[in-house]
Amino acid sequence: MQLPQKNLCLADRVIRGGISIVMLLFAIFWAEQIGDIILQLVIIVFAILNLISFAVGWCPVYKLANISTYKNND
Repeated sequence: MQLPQKNLCLADRVIRGGISIVMLLFAIFWAEQIGDIILQLVIIVFAILNLISFAVGWCPVYKLANISTYKNND
């Protein structure tokens, strides 16, 4: 299976990864602060999707908007 062409630069990926980890930790360990289980699940799903983008280097929203921060050094 071929992965999609990267469209995230290293800085973009690191920011996504950091924010995703913080969101996951908050949604899991401080769930009582959120209060609503549906909102907690939305935050968890959003964080997991961003972690996938972080790992792969490709963002579907960037693809739809025709945005790329990735600089090809080939």
